[in-house]
Amino acid sequence: MDAEQTAKAARAASAGAALAGTGQKNAALRLMAERLAANRTAVLDANAADLAAAKEAGQPPHLIERLRFGEKKIESRIRCLRKIEALPDPVGQVFRSDRRPNGLEATRVRVPLGVILMIYEARPHVTVNAGAFCLKSGNAAILRGGSEARQCNALLGALWREALRENGLCEDAIQVVSGSHEEVDRLLRQAAYIDLVIPRGGKGLIQAVKDKSAIPVIKHFEGVCHVYVDDGADISTAIRIAIDSKCLMPAVCNAMETLLVAESMADHLPAIVEAFRAHGVAVRGCEATRAAVPGVEPATEDDWRTEYLDMIVSVRVVADAGAAIAHINTYGSHHTESIVTDSESRARRFVREVDSAVVLVNGSTMFCDGESLGMGAEIGISTDKLHARGLMGLEELMSYKHVVWGSGQVMGEWGA
Repeated sequence: MDAEQTAKAARAASAGAALAGTGQKNAALRLMAERLAANRTAVLDANAADLAAAKEAGQPPHLIERLRFGEKKIESRIRCLRKIEALPDPVGQVFRSDRRPNGLEATRVRVPLGVILMIYEARPHVTVNAGAFCLKSGNAAILRGGSEARQCNALLGALWREALRENGLCEDAIQVVSGSHEEVDRLLRQAAYIDLVIPRGGKGLIQAVKDKSAIPVIKHFEGVCHVYVDDGADISTAIRIAIDSKCLMPAVCNAMETLLVAESMADHLPAIVEAFRAHGVAVRGCEATRAAVPGVEPATEDDWRTEYLDMIVSVRVVADAGAAIAHINTYGSHHTESIVTDSESRARRFVREVDSAVVLVNGSTMFCDGESLGMGAEIGISTDKLHARGLMGLEELMSYKHVVWGSGQVMGEWGA
């Protein structure tokens, strides 16, 4: 990979991507879904080879899990491609219109950002998601996955090139690249050609990208996510939500890492801990939790700030909803939080005061998911506030321009 040539090629391709018709883009998405289905065995084999190499290299369990791209994930990506195809094309959408007293019509129209660079660890599904979102939103994409997913990503990149070429689109509109850390560093300096960088991975990767990039970065930092069991909550509902939030996919960024329990609900701690243990979750607890349930390992101050990405959970008893909110805003990563409650007023307070990108009421943190929330999938989950926050879909990959329609109006007085 030559960083400057890659960036220049993406910039050149972005002009055509921005002008491509909806039908043409949708046809490429549809063909990618068909190619992914037809090449399922080859994709599985490539992923198996990547997994074997990662295990031999001693990669950590959470990265191995994120690297896995099995039958279910392939089927999920095929559905994702079809859902993104069915979404409205955001390019050229008028989302604000104001008729001025002088007859001018002032509008704002969505336009693509241009060239988007994604740098990510493991996660071959990102190669599918990010390519699809960038294509549908009229952007060009440079996708640099980690070396641990090299074989699978190379195959997915070849499928993208076929889908683009066979629908009359420039193959460079989606480039799946590899290369050394030095070459990636050079990519991060190509501000003349690349408009946005989206890193996804561990905290170290994201911090390194932020520190080295000459291009604006939307960060997808770690997910220290919480579920709070409020005073008077239905305990069976609370346990079900907590188990789903922790156990369904423990290696993802929106998995719950800390369970907060209102002091008035402390009598239910034995049932809560028993449910976690029954599902293979190791529990670490505060003093009140340990007093209520023998054998719970003590939680340290560091535990409240830890993204385990594993079958481990910290449990803390807090005085009330206000204390839960204070804990989340102090120790959390501003990612995803949930309250289990039967009180509308406390639910509204939680939603208003918790400073996180995604806040749920009586729902699992697993629903911080683009497919579940009607976006097809997501290109990532931003913990930034500018220019996108939370789940990033098509609209979050757009900017806008002001378009003003007139009929000869002028500002000054110029006579006849």
